[in-house]
Amino acid sequence: MEPVWRVLIFLAPLCPICQNMSFDLRQLEKDFAGEPVEFVGVFPNASTTEAQIAAFQQTYDLNMTMGKDTAHWAEALGARWTPEVFVLDAADSVVYRGRINDRYFAPGKRKPKTKRRDLDAALRDCLAGRAVSTPVTDAVGCPIEGVRPTAPQD
Repeated sequence: MEPVWRVLIFLAPLCPICQNMSFDLRQLEKDFAGEPVEFVGVFPNASTTEAQIAAFQQTYDLNMTMGKDTAHWAEALGARWTPEVFVLDAADSVVYRGRINDRYFAPGKRKPKTKRRDLDAALRDCLAGRAVSTPVTDAVGCPIEGVRPTAPQD
């Protein structure tokens, strides 16, 4: 089945929030297995090595394709954080941008329980043929190298 929806997940191997979100990413991989959804782990930081990417994938038992951001997706999409996700349609138009879920409300500060699974909800809207009900959420995580997190994106 050819993927109709591509989920780009910007990650950094040393970011604690990326590490802590790995359970949620594994669950999303399971929940959307067999659906026309492709998950791609993108590592935008120039300092990240191939060995770190491979270790991250193995340590957190993720099945998705992972690699360095050789296509410069972070720059093209204005990504600022890891983890930050973008759901793209077949024409590479962004239909959702933001967080995986609402567990973190600030770096190092998380709620005891996840209340809103934003990426899951966005994908369910996409698969049902609906517009994404909340197309943008605020991602919380580690800043991508070379990007000023508070600077407005052009």
